[in-house]
Amino acid sequence: MQAPTPQIESKLAFLPDKPGVYLWKNSKDEVIYVGKASSLKHRVPSYLSASVKDPKTQQLVAHITALEYIITNSEAEAFLLEASLIKSHLPKYNVLLKDDKSYPFVKITLNEPFPRIFITRDLVKDGSRYFGPYTDVRSLRRTLRNFEWLFPIRDCKRKIPIGKVVFDKACINYQLGKCSAPCIGKISQGQYMIIVNKLLRFFEGKYEEVLQEYQQEMNQLAAELRYEEAARLRDRIIAIQKIQTKQSVYYADRRNLDIIGLYQEEKDAVAVVIRMQEGSIINQENYPLKNTSLETRENILASFLKLYYAQKEELPQEILLPFAPDDYDSINQWLHNKLVLPQRGEKSKLIAMAKRNAFHLVEEKKLAHLRKANRTIFPIQELKEALGLSKLPRKIVCMDISTIQGTDTVSSAVFFVNGKPKKKYYRHFIIRDIETQNDYAALQETLRRFLDEIDKDEDMKPDLFIIDGGKGQLSATNEILQDSVYKDISIVSLAKRAEEIFLPGRSESIILARSSSALRLVTNVRDEAHRFAINFHRKRRSKRTLISELEEIPGIGEQTKFLLLKELGSVENVRSASLETLESIKGIGPKTAINIYEFFHKEQA
Repeated sequence: MQAPTPQIESKLAFLPDKPGVYLWKNSKDEVIYVGKASSLKHRVPSYLSASVKDPKTQQLVAHITALEYIITNSEAEAFLLEASLIKSHLPKYNVLLKDDKSYPFVKITLNEPFPRIFITRDLVKDGSRYFGPYTDVRSLRRTLRNFEWLFPIRDCKRKIPIGKVVFDKACINYQLGKCSAPCIGKISQGQYMIIVNKLLRFFEGKYEEVLQEYQQEMNQLAAELRYEEAARLRDRIIAIQKIQTKQSVYYADRRNLDIIGLYQEEKDAVAVVIRMQEGSIINQENYPLKNTSLETRENILASFLKLYYAQKEELPQEILLPFAPDDYDSINQWLHNKLVLPQRGEKSKLIAMAKRNAFHLVEEKKLAHLRKANRTIFPIQELKEALGLSKLPRKIVCMDISTIQGTDTVSSAVFFVNGKPKKKYYRHFIIRDIETQNDYAALQETLRRFLDEIDKDEDMKPDLFIIDGGKGQLSATNEILQDSVYKDISIVSLAKRAEEIFLPGRSESIILARSSSALRLVTNVRDEAHRFAINFHRKRRSKRTLISELEEIPGIGEQTKFLLLKELGSVENVRSASLETLESIKGIGPKTAINIYEFFHKEQA
C-alpha cells in the first residue's frame, strides 16, 4: 500500500467521531469518490489500511491524493448529502445513473392560490407537490393530456389573485374544456381546490375515492335536473374507469409499494422500479447504471437506493428488494424501516417480475443487433444467478462418458446456445489414453481434446462447462481447465442422484428447486449429452460385433471384408445376398463367393 500524502495525513489526525460525507480527490483535484460514514473517524482510515480490498477499492486508493469531508447532524442527512454530491461531481468510482440528466417530475404548485400543473426537472422546496420521477417522458406527456379533461386545472403562468378578476379573456384551453378558467372568475377558489385535491389523490393511486366522489356529484346534479353538467361528470367517470382497466392487478393488498429489480452483467447494470398503488401497477421506471463493472450487486443496489430515494418527498408503504444491499440497516433506518426482503408468496412473485424486466433491459442493450430468436432465454439468467457466475452462460458444453465394463469407452460433448442445441459443434471422442475403466481420466481426455477444438474454432468456446458427475469428476476436469489458457471458462458438475450441482472450491452442493427453469435447462443439456454418448457407443459396439461376424468366415481377409462392405453396405446385406450377387463383386472369385454364401446359409443346407 502506498503511503498517504501529507494532506491526507493532516486530515486523518482530526477526523471526528461523527456522521458525515467524505470526498477522495486525485492529483488533478478532481473528486473521484464520495462516501457516507456513520463515523468519519472509523470509516475513512479503513481505505488506507493494509487489509485485503476489492478490485475497485484497490484502484481508488492507488489514485487518491487528497481528502475533504463534511460533518452532518445525522446519518440521514449524510445520505442526502452523499446523493447530492455524487450528482454534482459524477465521481469515477461511484455507481451513477447513466445519462444523469434530471428525470422529469410532475409539479403541482400548491403554494399558489390557484395551483397549476406542469412537467419540471427542477426540485424546489417551495410548498409544491412533486410526483415522479418518470423515465418515460413520452408516456408522461400522454398521461397528462388525458388528465386535462378529467381534472381541468391550469398550466399557464398567469398570476391569479383570490377574489379579484384581473384578466378579461381566458385562453383556448377553457374553450376546449381543459381548464376551468379561474383567471376570468369562472370558478371559485374553493371549487377549484376540490378539483386539485382530486388530482392529487389520483396521482396517489386513490382512484376509488375519486370515482365515488364523482358519482355522488353526478347523482346530485341529475337530481337537480342539471343534466348537461351530470353528463360531463359521467364522461369523466368512464374515462377514469378506462384508465383503471388498463392497469393489471397483481396484488390483493392495496397498499402502495415500490418493487425494485436489479440485473448486472459485466459492464452493464439496470435498476427497475415498479410502482404499485392500491394493488395496481401505475408506472415502471428504468435506470441504466454506470461505473458498475468492479462493484458487487449488493453495493450497486445500496448506491441506487441512496440516489433514487434522496430526491423523493414521499415514500411508499413498503419497498420490496430482491436481496439485502450493503449497509442494509443504515439505509433501512434512513428510509423509516420501509425495506422488505420477500422470500415467498405474492411479494416474491412481484420481485421476480421486476428482476425479469431488468434482465430484459440489459439483454436488449447487449443484443439489439440480433434477431429475437437468438436472444437469451430467461432460464440462462436464472442459472447465472443461482450459480453466482460472472457472466451469462449463453454457450454451454456438457460432457458425458459411455462404457460397458471398461470396453469401447467413448465420450460426448454437446453444445447449446441460448438453451438450444447447436449440433454443428457436437463432438464425440473415442478414448485412447486409457485401457481400463476410469471415468476421471476419460473426462480429462475429453476436456483436453475439446479445448483443442476451441483452438481451431474460437466460436466453440463456451461460457460454461457442465460435467456429468460429482465432486471427483469436477475436480479432475477442473485441473485440466486451470492448466489451460481457458481458465476463464466456468465449470460445474451435475450429479444425477439428487440433481446436485457442484462448483469448484465449494464443499456444499447447490440444489435448484424442482420448479426451477434453470434446473430444467441443465438437465435437458445433460440428458442430450447422455443420449449422444450412448448412441455413439452403440454404433461402435454394433459395428464391431458385425465386422467380427465376417471374420469368422474361413478364408476371408481384410481386403475381402472391405470389398463386401463397400459394395453391399452392411453385414446384413452380405447375409441376404444371392450367390450370383456375391460372384459379381469385383475382386471376389467364385470359390470365395461360395464360401461366403454357404457360411450364412449352412442351416438351410
